[in-house]
Amino acid sequence: MNEYYLHFLWKNKRLPLHQLKAVDGEKIEILHVGYYNTDSGPDFFNGQIEIEQIKHSGNIEMHVKSSDWNVHGHQHDPAYSNVILHVVYEHDQLIFIEGIPIPTVELKKMIDWKHYDWFKKYYQKDSGALLCESFLNQVSQPIIWNQVEHAVFQRMTRKVKELDGFYRQRKMSFKEVLFHSISKAFGMKVNQLPFQELAVGIPFEKFIKASRKQKLAITFGIGGFLEEIPLVSYQEELKKEWDFQRYKLKLEARNRVSWKFKGCRPGGFPTQRLAQFAGFVHEMDWTSSLWYLPAKELLLLLQESLLKPVDDYWLNHFDFGKEKKSGSGMSIATANTIIINSVVPFLWWLTDCLGDDSYRNRAFEILDLLPAERNEKIRMWKEKGIVPKNALESQGLIEMTNEFCMKKACLNCRIGNRILRGDEEL
Repeated sequence: MNEYYLHFLWKNKRLPLHQLKAVDGEKIEILHVGYYNTDSGPDFFNGQIEIEQIKHSGNIEMHVKSSDWNVHGHQHDPAYSNVILHVVYEHDQLIFIEGIPIPTVELKKMIDWKHYDWFKKYYQKDSGALLCESFLNQVSQPIIWNQVEHAVFQRMTRKVKELDGFYRQRKMSFKEVLFHSISKAFGMKVNQLPFQELAVGIPFEKFIKASRKQKLAITFGIGGFLEEIPLVSYQEELKKEWDFQRYKLKLEARNRVSWKFKGCRPGGFPTQRLAQFAGFVHEMDWTSSLWYLPAKELLLLLQESLLKPVDDYWLNHFDFGKEKKSGSGMSIATANTIIINSVVPFLWWLTDCLGDDSYRNRAFEILDLLPAERNEKIRMWKEKGIVPKNALESQGLIEMTNEFCMKKACLNCRIGNRILRGDEEL
């Protein structure tokens, strides 16, 4: 027996709840099983039970054995002081909170072993990231896409929390929050952290007022690319400007080695991205309130600013002194990825800050207007017959892969839950 299966039974009420009795024989009526908790703390929050016509509200904890309570150290954790019911597979020890025994229910005689064996095989089988792939064609499309939509909300909520923490810690203006969000997105996966550190080192208000050349010098200077002996005249020119700006604005250079070239295609080298970042910030009209624009107009403005070439040097070079055969700027796919990972969560965050749903609706519109992303995760879903129509759906599928499928969090997934019930129509 494993605890995860007990969670499944309780969450889905796949038990004769009307027949439950405590180990001491008292009748226990379950008014509400509680809300499943995937973080630290009790397994189910805000449950409600009734014992001898007295209602109790609080948390519910589950274990394979009663003694696991002490094995896991809950007796020393105040987070468990409000547990009103202990649900276990096997009762082997009475547990107390502040000297009072916790009502305990034993499930040993209620287990459907045929279903448990099926459940266990489901989790043990080797099927890559998707445990449910062999069942997907049996699940109705509304359930699948309902889960995709749910995953989009979860993804945006997670990103909004990051933005909110950043905003409150540094007490920035909304435009600065957007600036930092865009900077992080420019780093993609490989150089996300150095780009975040870069943005922290840039004096935003002075930076957006600087000339194109000054922006390039400050960006590469703080990035640590102008500390070495110049390789070419272009780098030397930027270094002279950087030395002046560093003294004038009291700026500090970061360590160049924090930037990763390995794992990036030449078009995605940090030097390319830094030049594109400086060019984008220069092209954007930071004096206007961008988030008031209609979704389509805002999207076009962002794409135009991202796709506009920086200068001839970076059209013909991957790095300082390293030429490339044909000139090309940022791809439209990269530009869209940056917008999806920065401006969309920013608009979502504005709804929470200002209490105006129009910003979240605008974020939805942008995702609906953009094409579905193309990567390994999306390709995997397409092979299973789940084909996203736009970026809204592809974002949901990416979240499902990362936060549900790869973590085997089937109990939190509408698709997984429907399959694991086993006794219902899919």
